[in-house]
Amino acid sequence: MYKQSVSFVAVLFGSIMISLLCFLMGTSAVQADEPIQLGSERELFCDDWLVSSMQNCELMVHQPVRENIAIVCDAPWEGNACGYWTVLYDDQAKIYRAYCHAWGLDNGETSGHRLVITTYESLDGINWTKPNVGLFDWEGTTENNIVLNYAADGSECHDFSPYIDLNPEATPDARYKATGASMNMKGVFAYKSPDGLHWTPISPEPVYTKGAFDSQNVSFWSEIEQKYVLYYRVFSEPGYVGIRMVKRAVSDDYVHWTDEGPLLFPEGEGPIMEAQYYVNQIKPYYRAKHLYIGFPARYVDNGLIPSTKLLPEWEKREKRIAIAERLGTAVTDSVYITSRDGIHFRRSNEAFMAPGLRISDNWCYGDNYIAWHVVETDSTHDDMPRELSIYATESYSTDAVSRLRRYSLRIDGFGSVHAKNPESEMVTKPFVFDGKELSLNLSTSAAGCVRVEFLDENGTPVPGFTAEDCDYFFGDTLDWRASWQGNRDVSALAGKTVALRFKMREADLYSLKFEKE
Repeated sequence: MYKQSVSFVAVLFGSIMISLLCFLMGTSAVQADEPIQLGSERELFCDDWLVSSMQNCELMVHQPVRENIAIVCDAPWEGNACGYWTVLYDDQAKIYRAYCHAWGLDNGETSGHRLVITTYESLDGINWTKPNVGLFDWEGTTENNIVLNYAADGSECHDFSPYIDLNPEATPDARYKATGASMNMKGVFAYKSPDGLHWTPISPEPVYTKGAFDSQNVSFWSEIEQKYVLYYRVFSEPGYVGIRMVKRAVSDDYVHWTDEGPLLFPEGEGPIMEAQYYVNQIKPYYRAKHLYIGFPARYVDNGLIPSTKLLPEWEKREKRIAIAERLGTAVTDSVYITSRDGIHFRRSNEAFMAPGLRISDNWCYGDNYIAWHVVETDSTHDDMPRELSIYATESYSTDAVSRLRRYSLRIDGFGSVHAKNPESEMVTKPFVFDGKELSLNLSTSAAGCVRVEFLDENGTPVPGFTAEDCDYFFGDTLDWRASWQGNRDVSALAGKTVALRFKMREADLYSLKFEKE
């Protein structure tokens, strides 16, 4: 979806040719498309879904900022392989909760231990504690944060992805739900809980069995689709052969599921053998619930080539290679993917979370796995507004303990239309909106600026709402209400086919929304 994408270049070239053809025919390109029914939904510029054309600007990925270590998994039942994290905010209890599979792996320096599911709590999403749940025994003590302790025969799940069920028909004892694959990878189990701590199986048998599942498998109630959705791991070939990829299934009751096949990507944007998808982390974005955003971890194994020996901590890596080569040669990072129907996705063509320049516990298999999903928190930086907190694995299987680190990102800030200098221009696709004021999440440099104008269905600037009428904006805000000679009321254009033309210099446009108030 970005400038490096061959498919995007093709789309852009096609758009230019359509514009030229329309010009020769005396008609604007705005008229060539069916209008998008935008309504009053927020739209993010993390992909090109709303973009018709751009001049001297591009879609840019914004990488999250590395912040504090949120959780250190140093308890005897936790260990060096705590992963497949879920982080959520319980608005009813006013608390953040996190979950992971706590596991110890033999890495040549520390021995392993069996897998359990653990939970963590926070009042602010920044400082975390380990609650003493007192439910399961670990070597003679129940003073621990274990919420599920798996049977020795491996009949229960090895990953666990809870969420708060937004289905209005959900009963109080099933306010929380979760899916998790069995230890023997024969299927996905479904669980319920009234409080996120006390969990019981919804069914004694797996509720879905048509996958490989050896990764984090996530599910949720879709308010837009009005059904439960499951995204799960498969391989492109029967058995554990081929490319690691993702499929989708849906359900009305969380027990009986219908397979809907693999996620669909434009050519060159899906998982490939050289960069396979290890997790998917797909969920509706809380500020735009029709927009599904996922964070696949890309699994890359170049083998034992000269560069491998230049990666951090070769001595530790060599010990892992002695156990299994890929434990020392495979590396992982994360991208993001977006969809508005849950099936057809676009992928950022730059890493969203790259390993970076860290010199220890880095560039390893299991690193940079982003937790399912993002939450909103206060910022720890001076008087900055609230932000998105994103959490990712660190030091997975490289040391005696593993960690979960918090990263921060501007709200809606996964990507933007990035304008350069001199002045740049972006035109949206035609749409129909419902609302009174145009709210923009955007930023400029000190020398930057943004002006916006409405175009009618023929591509002609609307009198009173032209770029020349627009009140010049410079600054940085999550909510700029555009105005034209002091007038912010755009309700006269609601229900009509229009488009927006942004004229920008040294600016980033992250999202837009037509507000009713």
